[in-house]
Amino acid sequence: GQGQGQGQGQGQGQGKKLPVPPKKFMRAMGQALRDWRMIEDGDRLVLGLSGGKDSLTLLYALLDLQKRAPVKFTLACVTIDPQTASFDPSPLIPYLENLGVTYHYMSEGIVEAAKTRMQGDSLCAFCSRMKRGLLYKCCRDNNYNKLVLGQHLDDLAESFIMGAFHNGQVRTMKAHYKIEAGDVSVIRPLIYIREHQTKAFAQAVQLPIINENCPACFEDPKERHRVKKMLAREESLSPDTFPNLKRSLMPFMSDEIYPLMDRLRAQVTANATGYNTTHNPLKPIVHNGGKANASA
Repeated sequence: GQGQGQGQGQGQGQGKKLPVPPKKFMRAMGQALRDWRMIEDGDRLVLGLSGGKDSLTLLYALLDLQKRAPVKFTLACVTIDPQTASFDPSPLIPYLENLGVTYHYMSEGIVEAAKTRMQGDSLCAFCSRMKRGLLYKCCRDNNYNKLVLGQHLDDLAESFIMGAFHNGQVRTMKAHYKIEAGDVSVIRPLIYIREHQTKAFAQAVQLPIINENCPACFEDPKERHRVKKMLAREESLSPDTFPNLKRSLMPFMSDEIYPLMDRLRAQVTANATGYNTTHNPLKPIVHNGGKANASA
């Protein structure tokens, strides 16, 4: 089922003086938008609104940007309600209507669907895949060319550590990329913003935060919380921890590095297994003074 709030995505928040995140916040967001060419003239953006502090703060930042930016873009919001007792985002409907922002409220029995359709997956993974599919559907049905998500630098750093420590992967969330189908782009304007910045703004202007207390999301938060504490400890000893993480994560915020890494990994595996180079689509690794390794 899908209900829709009112508002036309233009002249949003007219006549009201809306709160704006501090200058330092807006500068860092502007830098990310420029670095990764996230917003272009004529873009139709839809922001994934969870009701948490990050996506709500991003909404106010984008509404302000829309007033001032030389590029013209429209902005709408979408919320997926997974129909679970522990999470009710419906208070966002009158809130967004009051702001005059076009709002798509998609209510889907994800938790119920998981009972019959989940195959060897954690409920967390199933739910986030279903949610993502619905967000793309909203983009297609309403002709939005960019989906905006609210992950910040702390999220990127935590994902990077968790992936490296627990999955043997070096990766993080990407800044700006086209989804596989090729018809929607995803952008993350908060990638240079710290979590304490969205928290401070949310508290200062008393944003109507809706906490997600999903009982199924028990494992991941415990692990994420541990990594969060580890990073906080590092930062207390070395204040440059996050600026350095931002610099080191920069290449992994790009879509282009991952195919190269996969190729290198495949090459090393091929070398290790004595795979015949004639069947190997990758160049053999050259060493021994420039001669290709014969056993590759």
